[in-house]
Amino acid sequence: MRNHKSPRDKHDRDPRATGWLMGHARGQSLAEFAIILPVLLGLVGMTIDVARLYQAWTNLESATRDAAQYLATSNTDALAPDHTTQGLDSDSKAKFIVELATGTSFSRSLTQGTIGSCTQPRLTTTYVESTSSSAGGSTAFPVATAKVVTCMPFRTLFGYPFVTVDGSWILRSEREIKTIVGR
Repeated sequence: MRNHKSPRDKHDRDPRATGWLMGHARGQSLAEFAIILPVLLGLVGMTIDVARLYQAWTNLESATRDAAQYLATSNTDALAPDHTTQGLDSDSKAKFIVELATGTSFSRSLTQGTIGSCTQPRLTTTYVESTSSSAGGSTAFPVATAKVVTCMPFRTLFGYPFVTVDGSWILRSEREIKTIVGR
């Protein structure tokens, strides 16, 4: 019997015959990875930014609502320590509540009732008590209307074109609550 080698034995010894050019295969994988990596990192960054943005927005909305509710339910007695008056008093009380809830330092708006630019976290309030019976109030139980407006810049991880301004997004919240005070 003759010792005959099958064609399969030849392929096991010669890497060119099977297409196993290891250097080129590694280079191709590295090139594909280099193309895909920035896309994957961008998607991860956007996911993180969306989660952070949602969390900051819900905190700001909740804090603004809580501040407006606190102002609207103040004591009817003008001599009581928790009685709210329009201006510095209402802004200071709302500022304390919003800062406590968000963990961010806010400053009063330069104009009462409106917020112009929002380069830093700002807030303003409007607080009015009405004893008018057409609004549902009386001298003993006035109707309080408290409006709190807040804004804060939110810095994203990446400056997304067409979506952010210098890598920031402005979050705004406005809540108005009316209630009969003292009931």
